Amino acid sequence: MLKALLSPSSRYYIRVNTLKSTRDEVLESLLKEGIKAFKSKILPEAICVPIRGPFKIRLHKKIVVVDKFTAESVLLGADVYIPGVLKAHNVKEGDIVSIVSPEGYLVAEGIALMSSKEMRGKSHGIAVKVTNSKYRAPKVRELYTFKKGLIYDQSLPAMITSRVLEPKPGELIVDMCAAPGGKTTHIAQLTENKSNIIAVDRSENKIKRLIENCERLGVTCVKTLVYDSRYLSKELGKNVADKVLLDPPCTALGVRPKIYENKKCKDILATAAYQRQLLKEATKITRKGGVIVYSTCTLSVEENEMNILYAINKLGLKLLKQSITVGMPSSLILPELHLTYVQRFLPHIHETPGYFIAKLLKP
Repeated sequence: MLKALLSPSSRYYIRVNTLKSTRDEVLESLLKEGIKAFKSKILPEAICVPIRGPFKIRLHKKIVVVDKFTAESVLLGADVYIPGVLKAHNVKEGDIVSIVSPEGYLVAEGIALMSSKEMRGKSHGIAVKVTNSKYRAPKVRELYTFKKGLIYDQSLPAMITSRVLEPKPGELIVDMCAAPGGKTTHIAQLTENKSNIIAVDRSENKIKRLIENCERLGVTCVKTLVYDSRYLSKELGKNVADKVLLDPPCTALGVRPKIYENKKCKDILATAAYQRQLLKEATKITRKGGVIVYSTCTLSVEENEMNILYAINKLGLKLLKQSITVGMPSSLILPELHLTYVQRFLPHIHETPGYFIAKLLKP
């Protein structure tokens, strides 16, 4: 499983925005832009594009060192933007350079669009145009189809999470950690803009990105709130939401491709404790008979199964069967937990990121 994290999934998933278009129309639009995508057999709004690679990368004399997050994006063919550059020595505009991670892992090669001095002096812009990366995924956000709001790049498990919530028109739905808005806008799409969604994030800049995504996708039923969701009941009140989506900050151990990982046990435990604060608050704001869907993109038991046991044993929630099951039940990992209703996506089995979904009822 851990070895699978080193490489990307074999398929790059994209969600069709059915508020503006149909899947067939989007497939045709992408084909005109040189992208041959395929229909998903699992979700009617999902399409996918094969990821190619691995390819050989040459080591050049000039090297640009980028941060971990940038390296993992560049590995798939993304360009290098200035904020991601850690070090570039004696690079001139037009030089052919190699791009490496902080640990020296070679991810791509490209053409420098500015000098080392400019990379240090500017705050935004493309520093290196990537010409050859180890893997190649479509640059979705550069496509006209994306800019027109017909698609949103989103993993299959993330799409399934919104489906498991089963949102309905007229419901008050709270997305507690909403930015940048992938699940928020998917929920709006599934309810045809007829639900009332409150999208919460404590970062004002992230909420601005969410608003931009809503505008691009034609989502009109979302109200945003800049707030720390650990104390959300003070702002919204108790027993108010029909449904709550909680996709909390996590250690992201399931994200792929992953060049390296430096998380420690103490990081997992601290993050799990933070998530329990959010679960407790989710329970407060959900009405009796309401539903909470909890999801993460991590692999640790502490952030997943153990948190669900906490929700059942300490918060009085009840585990529900999910409407769509593609992943494997957690009972196969920890039989003593008997969590047959939750699902895990494992990179080496499901060809997805590592992911976890649970659905809970407030009696």
